Amino acid sequence: MKGSTECRSAGCVTCPFSFSEEAEIVQNYGCLPSAYDIMQMKEKSGHNWACHGNETVLCQGFADHIKQYRSDLDINKGNLISYEIWYQKGEEEALLQVANTKSSKR
Repeated sequence: MKGSTECRSAGCVTCPFSFSEEAEIVQNYGCLPSAYDIMQMKEKSGHNWACHGNETVLCQGFADHIKQYRSDLDINKGNLISYEIWYQKGEEEALLQVANTKSSKR
């Protein structure tokens, strides 16, 4: 499920890092992971969450959250975790796929 705008522009209404009612709804339906789950993936793997509306770029909400609350984590390291793979095949497969990726775009 995608928001009305992309993270790189005016902000995505369903981005887990928007902490909006819409984001909570899609998380409760299992369409997107929670911000907590995404942070756990970063801590576990070192990889970064891609924007679910454009998987070729880093999720801006994720990047802003790390800059503000988790400066111990480096968003300049790691590849992009695919929303599509996470949604279709689960977290384990998404992390396995990203571990096999050579580079990410930011």
